[in-house]
Amino acid sequence: MNTKPRLPFPLHPLLFAAFPVLSLLGHNIQEVSLRAGLRPLLLILGGAVSIWMVLSLATKSLQKAGVISTWLFLLFYTYGRVYSAAHAADNIFQLLGHHRFLLPLWVVLGGMGAFLILKFLKESGNLTIVLNVFSAFLLIIPVYQLVTYEIRANSTENGVAQGKAAASAEGVKLQADVLPDVYIIILDAHLRSDVLETTFDLNNADFIEKLTKMGFYVPPCSMSNYAYTPLSMSSFLNMQYLQDISADFAPPNTDANPLYALIEHNEVRKNLESLGYSTYSLASYQRIAWTDADHYYPLDSASLLSTEERIVFSKFERMLFDTTLVRILTDYKGGVTTSDKIPLNYPYADHVRQQWTILKELKEISSLKGPKLVWAHLTMPHAPYVFYPDGSLIPDPPELPWVVPLPWDEYLQYYSWGVQYADNAILPVLDAIIKNSDTPPIIVVTGDHGADSANRLAVLSAFYVPDAVKTAIAPDISLVNYFRVIFNEVYGANYDILENVSYLSDKENTFEFTVYPETMPDCIP
Repeated sequence: MNTKPRLPFPLHPLLFAAFPVLSLLGHNIQEVSLRAGLRPLLLILGGAVSIWMVLSLATKSLQKAGVISTWLFLLFYTYGRVYSAAHAADNIFQLLGHHRFLLPLWVVLGGMGAFLILKFLKESGNLTIVLNVFSAFLLIIPVYQLVTYEIRANSTENGVAQGKAAASAEGVKLQADVLPDVYIIILDAHLRSDVLETTFDLNNADFIEKLTKMGFYVPPCSMSNYAYTPLSMSSFLNMQYLQDISADFAPPNTDANPLYALIEHNEVRKNLESLGYSTYSLASYQRIAWTDADHYYPLDSASLLSTEERIVFSKFERMLFDTTLVRILTDYKGGVTTSDKIPLNYPYADHVRQQWTILKELKEISSLKGPKLVWAHLTMPHAPYVFYPDGSLIPDPPELPWVVPLPWDEYLQYYSWGVQYADNAILPVLDAIIKNSDTPPIIVVTGDHGADSANRLAVLSAFYVPDAVKTAIAPDISLVNYFRVIFNEVYGANYDILENVSYLSDKENTFEFTVYPETMPDCIP
């Protein structure tokens, strides 16, 4: 009795569909969380299964349907890359940088490929085996990157936590008769006033004057201790230099992952929680959020959209889908807007919505009963540069500077606009916080680092604190000492005030620190 041999099951359509998502996630795992890839992976796998099932029913062959599906996924994933390459070309291929030419070509290729597979592909398992093995092989590297990164994260996090506990054991016990609300508001990449004027020809004296009239003290020579957000914020919130927290923060190590754990589980938060403070977390990106706060505000695209609004991609999803056939939708110029009046095709819609949401929620949180510790990180005036000074959106904003470096004069202009908008936007928020607080709050507004490499560590800082604290704040205070002073003067702690030192490093050599001196003559002791 002759029986038809059982053919291998075609897994390659699903594996090929998953590869671009996992590959992009693996290459960016230090910048995004695993969660960022979940929605696009589920969407794409769901689409892959649906297409495969329909084709299987139509062709009555799992093998042929699988090969056709893989061919269509290949076209789907390469469309955006071909479009971008052709768009930048300076020859006849530039024609393919227009959807009206490239899309018909892709439709023809898809149809021809499907026809040839149906007509000439024999019902054999050999091609399926080859495609299964090849697609599985493709997944080895991204899966390895993701798994090893998480393993390192868990092991180093434990080691750093032990080092932090040992280094910070200063016998501090906080106490206070009255517990004021505490707000930590980060204006990412906001430079100090003197540097703004010298380098960017931007005078923000009016902003500083308004802060002063509201009761803020603005130290003229404040500095960040480190040059990048995870370095700076982990040191700031733990009130220690990274070198004193763990020996792991030194060359040749470049793994920044433990820094995010230090940001979420930090000494400032631990101290205030011990007094009964409730925590609130609003951060522009999930890696530096306090996801286990009492009140966590997830600020990804899905969370920020009401049911009436159209789907808007997150940063990771936008990066992924711009390489695919979805590029047609993201490039749509029909002038359609979402319910909050952001153009549907706006490249940084999620970024804009995040900033607006944080500003709005800060006002609302200020009306809630305390005591509360509020952690708010705004990605402004940091890139992407999307705001004019009046808050309106730049119609065609530049790509992020680390993707396409901007000419110096353009960079100066875009950054200056961003600073002006950030200043204009934060003032009414600060005013609302002060007016809505039954007890005068403690508000710390600060940049986490500077802007360009020549002005990387001079940062804006502003303190709304009791007068006794203002007198204790040195003009050249650095981030590592902010809460040492506040805890000493408000909560009766006895922290030592550390020497103010700023360190420069680059992203390739994360922990290879060099001392960065004060560059402004008026701030040099």
